Amino acid sequence: MCANLVHPTDSGESFTVSSRYLAGTVVSSLHKLKDIDNKDGGFFVFGDISVRVEGRYRLRFSLFEIIRDEVVHIQSVVSDVFTVYSPKAFPGMSESTFLSRSFSDQGVRIRIRKEHRIQM
Repeated sequence: MCANLVHPTDSGESFTVSSRYLAGTVVSSLHKLKDIDNKDGGFFVFGDISVRVEGRYRLRFSLFEIIRDEVVHIQSVVSDVFTVYSPKAFPGMSESTFLSRSFSDQGVRIRIRKEHRIQM
């Protein structure tokens, strides 16, 4: 699975110079993990992806399958619209979700926020 940054209207247009906009790992392999109901599932985890330029965006996640010497596009899905803030306007990190903490407990390398902080 790979992630690309797209406009909030998702007109199909990606940001062509993704290294200018995205930082971190933009490709993920499938992880077999337990979900919040303790059931096995397959998850693609993007634990360190971030956007460098403030604005409103979506992420398009595209699933590919490698079959012998060929890469086949299977499906794409887009995220909800999100806002990237300037450092001065950033409202602070919220507490990590139960699912995120569960993945971390299972060995996935993601940063976990244990308490909610609000910048004043």
